[in-house]
Amino acid sequence: MRNALSEPVGRRHVVFLAGYDAMTVADHLRLFRREVARFANVWSIRAAVADTEPGLPPSPANPNGAAFRYSAGGANWQVDGTYEVLAWDDLARADMTRPLWSHVAGSVRAVADMAASGTILRYFTTSLRYGFFFILTYVALAAFWYAAIRAGMWATGRLAPVLGGGGAVAAGIVVALLSGFVLMRWPARGGGLKQSLDLAEFSVDFVRGRHTALDARVKLFARRLREIAAGGPDAPDEVLLVGHSLGASLLLMAVAQALEEDPGFGTKVPVRILTLGNTLAKFALHPAGTALRAAADNVARAPHIAWLEIQSCDDIVSFYGINPVTLEKGTFTEGDLGVGNFRGRPLLRHVPVRQMISPAAYWPRKLDVMRIHCQCFLAHDRRARYDLYAFIVGPMPFAVLMASGEGLMAHLAPDGALAPKALPVSPS
Repeated sequence: MRNALSEPVGRRHVVFLAGYDAMTVADHLRLFRREVARFANVWSIRAAVADTEPGLPPSPANPNGAAFRYSAGGANWQVDGTYEVLAWDDLARADMTRPLWSHVAGSVRAVADMAASGTILRYFTTSLRYGFFFILTYVALAAFWYAAIRAGMWATGRLAPVLGGGGAVAAGIVVALLSGFVLMRWPARGGGLKQSLDLAEFSVDFVRGRHTALDARVKLFARRLREIAAGGPDAPDEVLLVGHSLGASLLLMAVAQALEEDPGFGTKVPVRILTLGNTLAKFALHPAGTALRAAADNVARAPHIAWLEIQSCDDIVSFYGINPVTLEKGTFTEGDLGVGNFRGRPLLRHVPVRQMISPAAYWPRKLDVMRIHCQCFLAHDRRARYDLYAFIVGPMPFAVLMASGEGLMAHLAPDGALAPKALPVSPS
């Protein structure tokens, strides 16, 4: 019988839950195909994504999602897998595309809520760097509108001799509003400011229970996770659940729901959780975030489910150095562990983005905070001790990569062949 902890994986089912983004499943397929190809080139392996169109027939529990077949291999190993997207982009898109006046009112309401509830103060006391990032969003917003007002004042002064006082003021107001609208469309959208503002509003509505459609979607996700991990003759060797940014919070809520409905969830087929760029604390630090805090705690208490969280000091959008369950300063694990040691849930490992990609790729992106935030779910342009695609298409089981301080680099030869490094199996 195959040792699920240490022997190479032959079949894997990967589930990905994205953050607050409008990417469609077709977008995800294009990205997945591109990143698999990049990973294969860097690691000298062969890999292919079977479907050219999204994707396999979706489950009734994932009606907006899709699943794609893929395969990967080297001289002495082969992995056949399914990559499934739990989709909620339709809900994010509907939220993002509301009228500007609705967003303005919502942003004011959200900031007032977070200030009155003490949430902003908790951001600073929990993670000073995240607190400054949060405030920076509104400083940038104020700067844009200050520039727009200055443009309106300039127009008023220039037009006063022609239109008179009243006409010039009216024209100046129009210029200010148009300038502000243009700045909010670009560069605010391209720089991620618009998304950050929308997300702040979304955060408050989410923890306050005002996103009932998303709550219903999470329950569907929980049902789908139970289907995938139900076991049977066609069951995969392991199920890998990946959540990025806000998607990590939704994933933990879905897993907690699955455990509540079936305490044996994850015992028939190994279920592994990988959270990246986790922003759970953004919601859990709000006094109304009780359900999210409970969900993270319940998942952490499930002894048979492994949970690894990758954090990066370069990513200021997430809560670096914070344990997402205790919401206190976390301890990063360095070096090797015993394979199967799941006592630290989540196990925190720190991998700087500057180690994931080459200096030529890193420095042009350094100030693009959203691009840096997303690097952890993309393949890298050089071999690194962490690469999401090592967990997705690589031959080593999650438990081995989780335990290894060097990741797949310790197990794959330069030519892409499998050369397993002996790691002790934990008695736990």
